[in-house]
Amino acid sequence: MPDGVRLSVTLTVPILTRCGETFPVLLQYKPYRKDDSLLYADQSDARYLARRGFIIAQVDIRGTGSSEGILVEREYSTQELNDCEHIIQQLASDRRSNGQVGMYGISWSGFNTLMMGTLRRPRALRALFAAHATDDLYKSDIHYPDGIMHLDQYLIFIDHSNAIPAPIDYNMNAQWIRERFRRRPWIDVYLSQQLDNSFWKENSIKYAYDNLTLPVYLIGGLYDAYRDSPLRIYEKTRKNSPKIKVTIGPFVHAMPENVNRHPGPIYDGKAEMVRWFSHWLKDDQKDSEIIKEPDITLFIRTSLTTGHYRYETEWPIVRQKIRRMYMSKDHKLIEQKPLMTNLNENKVFNNVDILEYRPWIGFEAGTWLGGLTDDQRPFDKDSLIYDSEPINQAVELIGVVNVSLQVSATVRLAHWIVRLEDVDPNGQIALITTGALNGAQRQTPPAYLKPNCQYTITFPLRFTTWTFLIGHRIRIAVSNAMFPTYWPSPFPMNTSLFFNSSTTFIDLPVLPVLSSSTPPAFTQKQVSPTDTLPEMFSGAKPRVYKTYETNTKTTVNFERISYELLPNNYFMSALQTFNLSCSHQNPGDVHWSGRAQQTYVFDVHGYRSIDDVPLRSGVQELYPNIDLSTRPYFILLTQSDVRSDREYFYVNFKRQLFRSNSSTNKPSEEFIFTGKHKRLFQ
Repeated sequence: MPDGVRLSVTLTVPILTRCGETFPVLLQYKPYRKDDSLLYADQSDARYLARRGFIIAQVDIRGTGSSEGILVEREYSTQELNDCEHIIQQLASDRRSNGQVGMYGISWSGFNTLMMGTLRRPRALRALFAAHATDDLYKSDIHYPDGIMHLDQYLIFIDHSNAIPAPIDYNMNAQWIRERFRRRPWIDVYLSQQLDNSFWKENSIKYAYDNLTLPVYLIGGLYDAYRDSPLRIYEKTRKNSPKIKVTIGPFVHAMPENVNRHPGPIYDGKAEMVRWFSHWLKDDQKDSEIIKEPDITLFIRTSLTTGHYRYETEWPIVRQKIRRMYMSKDHKLIEQKPLMTNLNENKVFNNVDILEYRPWIGFEAGTWLGGLTDDQRPFDKDSLIYDSEPINQAVELIGVVNVSLQVSATVRLAHWIVRLEDVDPNGQIALITTGALNGAQRQTPPAYLKPNCQYTITFPLRFTTWTFLIGHRIRIAVSNAMFPTYWPSPFPMNTSLFFNSSTTFIDLPVLPVLSSSTPPAFTQKQVSPTDTLPEMFSGAKPRVYKTYETNTKTTVNFERISYELLPNNYFMSALQTFNLSCSHQNPGDVHWSGRAQQTYVFDVHGYRSIDDVPLRSGVQELYPNIDLSTRPYFILLTQSDVRSDREYFYVNFKRQLFRSNSSTNKPSEEFIFTGKHKRLFQ
């Protein structure tokens, strides 16, 4: 880089078929440690793409993984994007390159792909491919979804991973201690930015839609939190770009071909990437078919695990109609406007439903606005629910459900969460989509509620597709909590929902159910045995995600343990776990406790696969069952705690390094950090 810092790049180059042959370059740019934690996954992708005529450049962001430099101060920093401009320039100038660069990625690398194409636009960058990325870093990302604070395993993972020494030497010297080990944890950075301000807006592409003039392929997942962004970006930028292609399928937060539980026909994201970049970056391999295809491909669900793909030629869809339904007394969801009585008459009680706040409910809706969920009946019993009559003709939804509610709360801060659900004839309840509003953020700038004052609030639910089948019911469920997805608001309270046909309703984006449609002709999987590295060096235990409830509090627990057998005879194990608990008596008393441990053991010889490495049991399950006294090893342990009361968030953070050459059980290095942040409309 211009300041002398060297960033680590892994280049995977196609085999030349003629002297002087050049290739387009595809860049993936992220902090997730390409040389150990993601070594095998990244290299499998790189081999696949290189065999199809692309140079693959995988780069660790400054201060992470194998790259030099001081750890960047946050995600998507100015430094990160500055460096990326120089990387693209260098890749385009490489003698093996044809001068044309594409960027691709999922999640973080999808985010910065869109940022580079919108906010920086280097000349050599010619096409983009982004999966599960967003245009809004505040309300549509992981830290404050819908404007409400969220914590899960990601924050312990990233604050831990950022401090691991650089492979392959894992040199734990004074420079590493200064540049990585003793850096402020990002969890504290994000707690200092609780409002939608310039910190988030600076690199949110929603404020620069007009700058997106490159061709871009966007992938969204119906079981992922970022599913709103692809069609929102499409609608705002399609007139500027030569081609925007959108696929929203039954995907979780992973590339579609990497998860085998998706319903429907095979969708191979890497094969689509090859078609896309071949057209835009290879002069001799224009793929006219991908340009002729309709812009939009959607998976239309008929249940949580069934459905079919369909092309759409436009967005918004012209044949779409808005079907308005009203919440009414007796927990009914009706299409005719309910007869109303003057809501200001103190003696009228049948035009209002009152909900007691239970801040600990919501486990059944998942941990982070994505993933396949279970039956919602346990959640619904503590919510206000409104059901339609059984459907006598199938109803198809595609789009965003908009909600309007007339509400009040007995305290100054409340959140409202609305869920759209399907009730089948047997009473099983499927969660279709959700949305929420932080009551203080009903306006800009935010303001607390006036207790017992009525407000009309409006907000969207997340993009969805669904078909309500004959005999099923449409359900709307309203709550003031969805734990652990949203950090609870801090005051005991009751809220009221008023039935008013002008202000309390939902708008469903419905379409006529098509008797038949031509299904997209997806490229079938092209991965051959020579394209992939054997899945024999990585292993993991099943993820644990469960809840415990007592009379006084509810606790949610997550745990993940993985193992790697790395080149140079290294063994690595990784633990990520968190507990999130909420008091039943005091909603302000919430405690998140995360723990991560990485164990590296060197000189582990003679094992052909990770399954051959014997593991210890019980509390020592992160260690290989071999003689550690004769082998160098180190352990990095990170513990992160966030507590709240009614007024503040408190951060207690600790990193510890344990080395095999230590004569005691005390850490060789230790870093302790504390923080305190006033709650700002949270």
